[in-house]
Amino acid sequence: MPALSRLTLATAIALLPLSASADERDALADAVKAHTVFLAHDLLEGRDTGSKGFDIAAEYVAAQFLAAGIEAGGTSGYFQPVPLRRRTLLAADLSLTIGSETVPLTNGDTVAIDASAYRQQESLDLPLVFVGWGITAPELGLDDYRGLDVRGKAVVLIEGAPPSLPGALRAHYSWVQQKERMAAAAGAAAIVTIKSPARERFSPWDLTRQFRPRPAVHWRAAEASHAPAVQATISLSPVMATRLFKANGIDLARLYADADTKAPKGRPLDATIRVARSSQHEDISSPNVVGLLPGTDPALKDEYVLVLAHLDHVGVGQPVDGDAIYNGAIDNAGGVAVMIEAARALRAKGVKRSILFVATTGEEKGLIGADYFSAFPTVPLDKIVAAISVDGLMAWHDFEDIVALGADHSTLGAASAAAAASIGARHVPDPIPERGNLALSDQYPFLRAGIPVLFPNPGPRDPATGAAEHPTWTAYETHSYHKPSDESSLPIRWDVAARWARYIEGTLANIADGPRPEWYEGDALAKGFAPDRPRAKKPRD
Repeated sequence: MPALSRLTLATAIALLPLSASADERDALADAVKAHTVFLAHDLLEGRDTGSKGFDIAAEYVAAQFLAAGIEAGGTSGYFQPVPLRRRTLLAADLSLTIGSETVPLTNGDTVAIDASAYRQQESLDLPLVFVGWGITAPELGLDDYRGLDVRGKAVVLIEGAPPSLPGALRAHYSWVQQKERMAAAAGAAAIVTIKSPARERFSPWDLTRQFRPRPAVHWRAAEASHAPAVQATISLSPVMATRLFKANGIDLARLYADADTKAPKGRPLDATIRVARSSQHEDISSPNVVGLLPGTDPALKDEYVLVLAHLDHVGVGQPVDGDAIYNGAIDNAGGVAVMIEAARALRAKGVKRSILFVATTGEEKGLIGADYFSAFPTVPLDKIVAAISVDGLMAWHDFEDIVALGADHSTLGAASAAAAASIGARHVPDPIPERGNLALSDQYPFLRAGIPVLFPNPGPRDPATGAAEHPTWTAYETHSYHKPSDESSLPIRWDVAARWARYIEGTLANIADGPRPEWYEGDALAKGFAPDRPRAKKPRD
């Protein structure tokens, strides 16, 4: 049977009503499984942004919204086309000159760089200046560019942010796009990132060297901005970084250790980096899928709760054990499945505020779809009262914990905590604040816009043994995250997936039917991103 016919048949099967004899819980588990299996099927080839597989997935989600009675909320029916430019690196001549010695660099081995976003032919020869964390935030006592002339140069900076920053602010200042903005504002032409051992735990060089040289995309409207931009973002391998700093009389291991307690001192380096690259540019389009559930309360229906679940994954890549399709079942076919079923359940019940359900494109490429939606929302941005990301389906075990990032900063925490209690779970602190997850999913552009956000996931703790991580959780993170083995054949507990869907549904209902979310008084995030928004008193623990 031709591939398209098989996909059409699979879509039709997925749209059939579930067995009337199944009880409600089994039906929900089956529904989440059905969506996940389809969206993570090999026929969709990993749902890469701008690919045919992604477009089929988008049609599927739109069909599910239609079947659930969710109205079209895009600019073209259920779709909000995002104008993109795909950039592909054709050739790169890279080298690092340290003192009088020139060292050739190999993309994907000693260095990692993608295609230029701005020029098809480019040649840069840039002196290097070390700028510590590369953060400009005087109000937080951080100004790594002070006293340094970086104009027209490449700044070398440590990935991540100081542990002294509160978790959410640490996430914000760790985000590479934020570091690019700060570097460009200081006049830098490029950034060169280096990875500390702590950063290596969450963003390993092995993944960076594989994925950064691959074709990338950005939304074309961003090019119209008059904000300064760096011309290149380059990642240096740990081995090459050590060599560079040693030649400049710096013990990099000691510098990393000291950076945890005091700001590293910036300084020019006796080195230059050469980047000569040829890039191919192709204008394409890839849609966000937007569904609208209108509110029932005349006074509240013009306010919106925004739910985001990214539909894309990373497509076809380097084979692992003969498999080159990166299916993204957990990340994030399962999250989209949960969002679809939450929309269906809430449509049946009705809610006071309106809810926008958005399956985004380009999350894996840098939160592109969410960033575009925040710049061109299909409803007034000031009417969006909350943004919640459903990213990942970590349904491995009977979890008791929920890590609800953002819950400590606004009254969204109470809505989430009540929903957690309804499924026998509780909020726990983020066990890995240094990873900066609040800036690593689709809620982040809305946080920057001053909107209260929430990014929840089950906690990894195994209540049966007390271990910090359930073994299947660890196995997924180690062997399947962003790898071809992220498939629906993994040992996913579909009953647990249904329980997670009920938590998401409950949280959304609590927000849509409750008081308008507000930031807490004295909150650091509120001060930075929403200085003029109303405040609520934070309850005592």
